[in-house]
Amino acid sequence: MVKANELAFFGKIAAGVTHELNNVLAVINETNGLMADLLAVLDKAPFPHWEKFQRSVKKIDEQVQRGVEITSGFNRFAHSVDYPLVDIDLNTILTRTVSLFRRFAALLNVELQGVVCDLPIMLFTSAFRVQMALTRAIEAFIKSMGGSGSILIKVKNDPGAPGLDFYFGGESCEKVSRGAVEEFAEWHEFEELAAVLDIRHAWRTSDGAFALSFSGRN
Repeated sequence: MVKANELAFFGKIAAGVTHELNNVLAVINETNGLMADLLAVLDKAPFPHWEKFQRSVKKIDEQVQRGVEITSGFNRFAHSVDYPLVDIDLNTILTRTVSLFRRFAALLNVELQGVVCDLPIMLFTSAFRVQMALTRAIEAFIKSMGGSGSILIKVKNDPGAPGLDFYFGGESCEKVSRGAVEEFAEWHEFEELAAVLDIRHAWRTSDGAFALSFSGRN
């Protein structure tokens, strides 16, 4: 079992590394901007392979922005272990979780999407553990699909029980059920975390969705 101080140490190192990576990306971005300015000056002058250089500058800019998005997301995740309990918006938790786990889902041919609501939904909870619980549930859902599909997670703004609704789509969506997910260790880890965090969960027979609800004082 990982201790709280060990998690805090990991978070501190990870946050420091992502900060330095952002500095590296900033230098690359500034250098790329300088090249873009030079190309703009030479636009009217004879310049072999000008168009290829222009395309390369654009591609570098796109990848730098992608890198900043990834490292910034991981930096926020690393800081989620700074405090055992914290006030945090459920919309923020969903956005971070989807951003960090979307690639893993894509590798298994599953599209992962999140939809937030217009108003903040504040919870006093362990942000790190909630994100871990969500990813464990998502992993079990993906494994039960056994193929391509999609998972759409929506924030539910219910004053009495704010939560998340999971909707499954694609050819494999009918495979996602209570009996199917219970076969996987990830699901049992999710249930253990849900019990600790007081996250209630249930399957809805009306539309086949999976619903989570939070007490807000975990």
